[in-house]
Amino acid sequence: MPHLTLILFVSAAIIWIVIRKLVLPGLRSKSASSTASASSKPRRRIIKNRGWVALRGLTIASLKMYFRNKTALFFSLFFPIVFIVVFGSIFKNTSASFKIDVTNESKTVLSTQFRESLGKVSSFKISDVSADKAADDLNKDAADLTVTIPASFGEVQNGKLAESKIVAHFNGAKPQNGAAAAQIVQQIASGFNDSITKTPKVVSVESSGVSTKNLSYIDFLLPGMVGLSIMQLGIFSVAFGFVALKTTGMLRRIQATPIHPASFLAAQGITRLIMAVFQTILLVTIGAALFDFHMGSSSWVPFIILALLGSAVFMAVGFGIAGWAKNEDQAQPVAQLIQFPMMFLSGTFFPRDGFPHALQVVTGYLPLTYLADALRHVANDGASLWAVRGDVLGLVVWGIIAGFISVRLFHWE
Repeated sequence: MPHLTLILFVSAAIIWIVIRKLVLPGLRSKSASSTASASSKPRRRIIKNRGWVALRGLTIASLKMYFRNKTALFFSLFFPIVFIVVFGSIFKNTSASFKIDVTNESKTVLSTQFRESLGKVSSFKISDVSADKAADDLNKDAADLTVTIPASFGEVQNGKLAESKIVAHFNGAKPQNGAAAAQIVQQIASGFNDSITKTPKVVSVESSGVSTKNLSYIDFLLPGMVGLSIMQLGIFSVAFGFVALKTTGMLRRIQATPIHPASFLAAQGITRLIMAVFQTILLVTIGAALFDFHMGSSSWVPFIILALLGSAVFMAVGFGIAGWAKNEDQAQPVAQLIQFPMMFLSGTFFPRDGFPHALQVVTGYLPLTYLADALRHVANDGASLWAVRGDVLGLVVWGIIAGFISVRLFHWE
């Protein structure tokens, strides 16, 4: 956690330095131009690197305009923060029942009876899974306790039941539910043993806490919310911002100025990329500070790279909408038609595992699905960009398609 906090502060400091490097030179040049105008002998100042100076000035102006746009700030920053706080608070400490994963390796009648005894406990939510699945569920906090019934359970040797030991594991870092469930299982085993024989115990339970990543719902939710906020930043801020400039005639006037149109578009893109990094750092900081969101320091760089890639893809979608729509009344339904299905079908709030198979296949190709899944694997599993190359390739393909469409549809008037 200290390493993650240090990385977050360093990243925020880097962004702040970049912004200051852009803003302060602009202020100094403005002050210098005012002094020159007041001089009795004005001289024409030679500007070096005109393209860079224009790009820097346009980027500064675009950043100021963005922070003054309350609607854009709401959808890109306030809206995702509200969702994270609300859902994180709801699911932070709730546990309505004990989630038990049972792995029955025995084929005897006795093992079946013991499994049925576990199922009769009203507070137990039993799932019959494999050993690998049980370990994975415990690691992801999807199970409070895993119970393994060994293959020797219920076997008869020399006319007597062989001794066997049921193994129960719970999350050692969150022992409350797991330890309580293990005690219940132990009581069931004791009663089961007494009903079989009065001799020394042939059925016993060995329970222990194991070390896991302690993943919780916030670890699933936050990467999805980062992807959602990036999508809204790219689609809504670009589409509505450029449509407004188009309807007021500002885009047409820009063509009559010495500013190259490419510099103007680049400044708009840089602004969105800076905001994508800023909102990613902000959301991760809130998740880590309030709800113990887990992300290793080594995952920070690929996480930011994925955020930038996703921002570029959705900006291309926004440019396509802005180029096609003549006014905001046309842009709004198209933007919502693209955004809302992905919001609810790309696994942003809940896993897609509960969807019908056909719907899982279709939604697996959505750009927000690629982005959310990649961010989740990087944050939760410490995956590298190469490990999520399938999702990265999906985003690149969507970026090429959206870029081609936006180039064909974009008009300045």
